[in-house]
Amino acid sequence: MKDTRLQSELESLRTEITALRLANAALEQQMSQDAEQTDSLLRAMESQSNALREANQRQLNQRFFLQRVMDTTGALMILLGPDGRLRQINQRCSEMLDVADRKLDEHVLDEWLHPYERQALADMLGKLPWPVYSPLFEAAHRAGNYTAEHRLLGRDGQYRHYWLEASIQYNRQGKEEGAVVCATDISPLKQQQERLHRSENLLKEAQHIAHLGHWEQDLASGELTWSEEIYRILEIDPLTRPLSFPDLLDLVHPDDRAAVDKAYSVSLTADKPISVDHRLLLADGRVKWLRKCFITHADSEGQPRRLVGTVQDVTAERLIDEQLVLAASVFESSLNGILITDANARIIKVNRAFTEIMGYGSEEVLGQKPNLFKSGYHDKEFYRKLWSTLKLAGKWQGEIWDRRKNGESLPLWQSVSAVHDSDGQIIRYIGVFYDLSEQKRAAEHIHHLAYYDSLTDLPNRQLFVERCEQSLEKVRRSGRTLAVLFLDLDRFKHVNDSLGHPVGDELLRAVAQRLKNTLRHGDMVARLGGDEFIVLLEDTENHDVVEYVACKILAGLAQPFMAQGHKLEIGTSIGISCYPEDGEDATTLIKHADLALYQAKEQGRGIFRYYDVRLTERARERLFLESELRDALAREELIVHYQPQLALADDRLIGAEALLRWRHREHGLIPPDKFISIAEDSGLIVAIGEWVLRSACRQAKQWLDAGHDFQRMAVNLSGVQIERSDILATVTQVLADTGLPPKHLELEITETYIMQQAQLNVRIMGDLRALGVTLAIDDFGTGQSSLGYLKRLPVDKLKIDRSFVMDIPQDSNDMAITRAIIALGHNLHLTVLAEGIETAEQAAFLKELGCDEAQGYYYGRPVDAESYLKLLKESARPRRSPT
Repeated sequence: MKDTRLQSELESLRTEITALRLANAALEQQMSQDAEQTDSLLRAMESQSNALREANQRQLNQRFFLQRVMDTTGALMILLGPDGRLRQINQRCSEMLDVADRKLDEHVLDEWLHPYERQALADMLGKLPWPVYSPLFEAAHRAGNYTAEHRLLGRDGQYRHYWLEASIQYNRQGKEEGAVVCATDISPLKQQQERLHRSENLLKEAQHIAHLGHWEQDLASGELTWSEEIYRILEIDPLTRPLSFPDLLDLVHPDDRAAVDKAYSVSLTADKPISVDHRLLLADGRVKWLRKCFITHADSEGQPRRLVGTVQDVTAERLIDEQLVLAASVFESSLNGILITDANARIIKVNRAFTEIMGYGSEEVLGQKPNLFKSGYHDKEFYRKLWSTLKLAGKWQGEIWDRRKNGESLPLWQSVSAVHDSDGQIIRYIGVFYDLSEQKRAAEHIHHLAYYDSLTDLPNRQLFVERCEQSLEKVRRSGRTLAVLFLDLDRFKHVNDSLGHPVGDELLRAVAQRLKNTLRHGDMVARLGGDEFIVLLEDTENHDVVEYVACKILAGLAQPFMAQGHKLEIGTSIGISCYPEDGEDATTLIKHADLALYQAKEQGRGIFRYYDVRLTERARERLFLESELRDALAREELIVHYQPQLALADDRLIGAEALLRWRHREHGLIPPDKFISIAEDSGLIVAIGEWVLRSACRQAKQWLDAGHDFQRMAVNLSGVQIERSDILATVTQVLADTGLPPKHLELEITETYIMQQAQLNVRIMGDLRALGVTLAIDDFGTGQSSLGYLKRLPVDKLKIDRSFVMDIPQDSNDMAITRAIIALGHNLHLTVLAEGIETAEQAAFLKELGCDEAQGYYYGRPVDAESYLKLLKESARPRRSPT
């Protein structure tokens, strides 16, 4: 049983081995077949590879052959791809164009074209629907075969001329493969053409310049031939008028025809050329000079056969001869000095003006060099630049200082020109000059007039501003400071008005001299105009230095001056601004010093004040108010209020003082002390004052017509009104227009203004009083009136200034002054009115002294016309007797 199983397993094993052998045999057979196929495939691939390699080699050989063929030509050979980019170039192209380090297929030939030509091609093509890399290739593609002349940029950076021939290339299937471009260098030909063209032009130009034509006559037939230049000389169009010999003779000036006929006849038998100069009379009356030459040619038998002649326009030559004569005359008669030297700068000729200016005779300078006249004013560098400019530019001109024979230096304006021969070599130098001394003096005078005050000879505003800006530049760098002092004279206008302008001018000159003597060395004083002066103090370490100088000026100008026999005391006020705190530039410093001066004058004359930033705000406010005040009348913002005036004896209302008020549309009521001075300074007070006078008179007339017991209307007159208008005519006209009787009008003039021009004001006040109006001196006691003038003044009333009343009864001095004024007024038979009464004690004191009239808040504030009318009505009611 066991053997049977073993036998069975052995049999099974044999079967598997047999199967494996059969499988292995099949596998070996399959592998043998695959190996044969693979070997066949490899042999096919190797065959294809060899064929491809042979094809590539043939293509490479063709490319190398093509390259060798392209390299053998002297032209530029360029192969373009189907998009116009470079594909292949020859050696000549590499040598001529800068393409050595470039990838050809990234570039187009257009990159070497001249920009104008590249743009012209692009403009010719217009806008195309496909991208254009090369306008040149597109032009060739459009034309099929393209030929044109172009400039290409060479390796040396220069453009050369080429004749380009481009043809589009196609493959066997007709597909476009690119283009072949052949560029032949025609630059030498172009240059030769240009030289030939220039030569032809030069020849024609030479013939034209020489104005030379020729003609020939066949003596046997009489036939004439003419050159074109003869037609130009005779100014005849050969197409419209053929020229004949009689025509030529007809154009000869009548006075010269005999000479021309004689020369013609002589030439027929003479064996040498015959020439004659004559005039040509043109149709428009112009005259030309011609030179004609005749010569006869004989035949072999000695018989004259041909007459040959030339015609030359010598008008210019004649003119040159005349000009040479004229030039010689000009040379000698010229007012400018002229000297001529040879190429070595040795003098060979001078004219008469040279001798007159320099003092040397011609025999003294011939053969000398111009350095004989050196003054020592210029250094070597000056002369080096002169000669350098002369050699480079051929001329030089400028100012030069030379020395006369007597040793005197003088400024000359000289022009030196080099004269060249036909080879460009310098053969002469011509110097022309004139004396600048008088012009220098005139320029200095003009400069002085432009920068200095003609009256005082001090610097003017322009020079001061320039000097101030220069000083500011220096102190900015050094870190130091400077100050500007602005001053004007006190009471100078009074001097001019009372003693006349000649005295005022002499006073200004004396002030200028005293200021110069007062200031430190290096300080500058200038006159701005009128009586305004300005001082520049440099290197001011602190305010002590500035104040020291300001005090010296105040003290110096406080001393009396003598002017045309008059002893004058004026004094001054000073405004000060300092850099850098008050301004960074000259204009700002001057403006701020002026504002400080204004403050000094307001706070009392004879003092100095520093600029305060608040002054600028005041100035802005002042400008604003002046601007608004100009339209205030038109906008009806000005109104008149009336302050009651009473008789002190019985407290009876007797009149009113008209007081101006301004109710601004935005800022409300503006106090009079803010705008009255502005109105006076700007001149607006003339129109405003007349309006106040007219309004007050009209209102007074209404109250009188209504039956009220109204005695007078007091109206203030500004000094500016009197000075800038015909006040007498104004008052007369207002009274006539309003119908107010003159006795009801009282005009008030301040004591200060009256005393400024006392004599003139006495006459004006006399004329006003003659109208029948009452005159009052306002603010009496503040103007330092002369009693001698006071008794002569045609006034009716004194108004005691409020400054003497306000401290009664506390101030005994004011009480004494008031008592004296009342007594003085009564002794001069004048009515006395006290202003500014605000308490019962003041009223009682004035009643006790016998003061006639009163005005003040104690009796009533200024009110409008309607409110004052109520006061009039109340004063008219009967008073009850005390019980």
